[in-house]
Amino acid sequence: MHNVRLDRIEETKGRAASDPQATMLQVNMAGAWQADDGDPQFAGTVTFAQGDARLEADFPPFLGGDGRTPSPLTYCFFGAMACYGATFAMQAAMAGVEIRDLRVTLALSVDFHTALGLGEHVPLSRFDFEVQVDTDASDEEIQRVKQLADERCPAIWAMENPVPYRTRAQKV
Repeated sequence: MHNVRLDRIEETKGRAASDPQATMLQVNMAGAWQADDGDPQFAGTVTFAQGDARLEADFPPFLGGDGRTPSPLTYCFFGAMACYGATFAMQAAMAGVEIRDLRVTLALSVDFHTALGLGEHVPLSRFDFEVQVDTDASDEEIQRVKQLADERCPAIWAMENPVPYRTRAQKV
């Protein structure tokens, strides 16, 4: 339904009953700083089900880069927007709500005072997601799908809950 493979979702849900690992996605990434002036500042290859892709990131000029590629945060924000949109589409399909078209926008601002050592400032504003849906479903059905997406989107969860992390640095 609208490019969501419901049969695969049902298969995964069935397997998860006896194998909790059936719903897990392991993520391991690696990248490298590129010191050559002609290259974007950071690059790495990401792997996905049908292949891999090289991603590059470059800070905007006001942060010491040349802005040749998306900034590191652009990928984060696009990921959050894509995650919310994909979750919305998946929840709609699982609820039997057909979608002809779905558009998602994300608006926020980033304050780099802290990153530049200019004092403590909250770096991110509120994330404002807006979803526009072309569908025959009622407003009530759309709001129910929105509620499900809000409850089930991993990106929204990460914004609402502290995510544990660890950093390490070592000389090689």
